[in-house]
Amino acid sequence: MNKQNKKTNPNLVELINQLKEKSRETGSALWRDVALRLSKSRKNWAQPNLSRLSRHAPEGAIVLIPGKLLGSGEVEGSPTVAAYSASEGARDKIIAAGGKYLSLNDLMSENPEGKGVIILG
Repeated sequence: MNKQNKKTNPNLVELINQLKEKSRETGSALWRDVALRLSKSRKNWAQPNLSRLSRHAPEGAIVLIPGKLLGSGEVEGSPTVAAYSASEGARDKIIAAGGKYLSLNDLMSENPEGKGVIILG
């Protein structure tokens, strides 16, 4: 018999349910994709560094990270970043560069359609 993956963090389970609900409401595949990525095992989550963010994120785009953003590297430009979690150093560097750090819930309420959002992970 296969053992089902079951998340035990109630906040994460609630976030996944909210993402799926937002996908159904708006018809946006972005939220469904992020919910599926967060439903996987945590060892398979994205964990990019700021240097990767600077290399791959176009100027003016909103970058969504379905995992944890790590603080190694420097921030170029003033990115808007949304992630499930981020290290304290990563948040500080983004804000110091004039960027904006959002939680996934904040991004869902600000941009329900998911227009202009790029997934990095």
